[in-house]
Amino acid sequence: MSAKSENIAQFEKDLASFRAKIANLPNDAWDERWLGHWTLSHLLAHMGGWAKEMTAAIERVKAGQKPTPEGVDYSNSDAWNAKFAATASPGPYALGIFDLRFKEYIEAAKGLPEDIFGKNDDGKLKIGSRLLDGAGIHHIAEHGAEVDKWLASRR
Repeated sequence: MSAKSENIAQFEKDLASFRAKIANLPNDAWDERWLGHWTLSHLLAHMGGWAKEMTAAIERVKAGQKPTPEGVDYSNSDAWNAKFAATASPGPYALGIFDLRFKEYIEAAKGLPEDIFGKNDDGKLKIGSRLLDGAGIHHIAEHGAEVDKWLASRR
């Protein structure tokens, strides 16, 4: 299996696992503040916001451009996170938007060339793998662990 196929398969598997944890939650769970001042809707908007940004980055890479547009700085993640969380839709509707953002993200990645996945000779991830890792595979794992803790506390 190619590095691209492996990355996408891992991403899809992790995403399905994350989604399964929250798909059938009762309505009251959606309004519960549990991640600082965030609800599940805020978390999904945050994750979906990064997915949307990385989808655009993938499209720029496909066009032969840098992934980050000129003049944009992602280093202040707190400001970006707040911006994304502010777009949260209420309740389970947030899951539909999350699903759409991640579907677009994965579909965009599928259109990238094989040779930009995997690792460089120095062991660092190539751009295709980096674009799937940070806001995708790693992000899902990070927040999946937080969701697990929250769900355990609700029992």
